[in-house]
Amino acid sequence: MQDMTPRERIAGLVLERPRRLLGMEPFMADVAQGVEEVFAGRRCSLLIQFAADIADEIEIWRRWVANDHVDGIVMVDLRTADPRLAELQRLQVPAVLLGGPELQVPITNVLVDNAEGARAAVRALADLGHRDIARVSGPRDMLHCQARDTAFMETCAQRDVHGRVIEGDYSEDSGRDATRQLLTGSQVPTAVVYDNDLMAIGGLAVAKELGVAVPDQLSVIAWDDTAVARLAHPPLSVVTVDVHGLGTIVGEAILAVMDGGEATTYQVPKPTIRLAQSTALRTGEARPS
Repeated sequence: MQDMTPRERIAGLVLERPRRLLGMEPFMADVAQGVEEVFAGRRCSLLIQFAADIADEIEIWRRWVANDHVDGIVMVDLRTADPRLAELQRLQVPAVLLGGPELQVPITNVLVDNAEGARAAVRALADLGHRDIARVSGPRDMLHCQARDTAFMETCAQRDVHGRVIEGDYSEDSGRDATRQLLTGSQVPTAVVYDNDLMAIGGLAVAKELGVAVPDQLSVIAWDDTAVARLAHPPLSVVTVDVHGLGTIVGEAILAVMDGGEATTYQVPKPTIRLAQSTALRTGEARPS
């Protein structure tokens, strides 16, 4: 007798990452773990593939859909004038966008308030007496990086802080390169906010190499409360979002749309700052009252 048990459903996630970023960075690993936790026991699994660029990602999607390999797609890292949104509509595949911003298109969104994270980082460092703060961003064509950049510079201006942004690509090497540029320039910042933990690890290595003590001479904040951030030396202060919990929201969202649910916007709790040993009161500066 023919087995009528429905096949296991598959949600696909393509990560477009620079070739020097080997494997999956801790943030996405934690998100994937949260998704898989939701899928456990529900006959659904997560398929992850890496791509060289956006065009490659779209080609992977097309192969998946043409060969009936996936039942839904999780999209991340929305770009300026992103062609993937139109492609999802053309493919007519259930999809979820992680990261926002909220869009006027029929796609389920899991929104993260990236601007608030950047504002909170500047406020925390300004309250510690820092008046020259740099930010090492991810690729600037990503809309969440643009939101962070804008909020960072606006809050620096509001708090009478000199701010600047250097673009990275989320790899440890780009964190090294940006930090070396900052610490050997004519105006050296007293604090740096990194867009992810790997770039911050690269920054810590360069600071040690150059004899810049963290946190006594340089305070460091990294984006996302991951195991890498907690195990760094010194442990990193972070812009913290429950990344695993974020993954569980994404998991529930993609299940809902694969089940035929309407496009929905999911809001996650606002990011906050968790200070650890990588930040300190700026020597000679008084904490604002």
